[in-house]
Amino acid sequence: MRLNVNLATQRYEDARAFFVRWGLAVALAVIATVILAGLAWSSHARAIETGERIAKLQQQAAALDIERAKAEKILNEPENRPVRDQSRFWNARIEQRAFSWTQLFSDLEKIMPSRAFVTSVEPIPSKDKKLKLKITIESESHKFANDLVKSMEASQHFHSASILSEVMHAATKTSPAVVEFHIEAYYTPATAIVRPAAREKEGA
Repeated sequence: MRLNVNLATQRYEDARAFFVRWGLAVALAVIATVILAGLAWSSHARAIETGERIAKLQQQAAALDIERAKAEKILNEPENRPVRDQSRFWNARIEQRAFSWTQLFSDLEKIMPSRAFVTSVEPIPSKDKKLKLKITIESESHKFANDLVKSMEASQHFHSASILSEVMHAATKTSPAVVEFHIEAYYTPATAIVRPAAREKEGA
């Protein structure tokens, strides 16, 4: 009979498997550290970039505040007060929505000659604070501009219309010759016409 006797004083351990496991754990820890370090650096870089953007925006805001203060100082000068008052007047009209661009173009469309076209409409400050417009149209003939002025005078929304100037544009390869007319007129929106009647009705 044969007996196997272990004479070693310590328990046998597989050193190779031990180092493989610990090596894998260390490698994973290193990879995780590198990833976390990369994320931290990216976050730090974004924080620096965001701080620079905020600082730049603050500088721009400060510069705009300075420009606004200068503009207000200029507007508050006695000789510029009429311009300031007119600006406030138009801003108030727009904020109150007493002036409707849709309604204006609808009213223009009703009286516009068939051979004339509106290219721009610009409110003009007036001393009497009425709604004064500079209307630019294009047409083939002076006759259509005159027809528009006459239609404005006959309309209940436009009055005191006149032709300020005209410019001839020569024909090109893509468009015929046209005349550009600058017309000035006062405009009374439909709401401004109806409102007094409504008040009279309420008073009655």
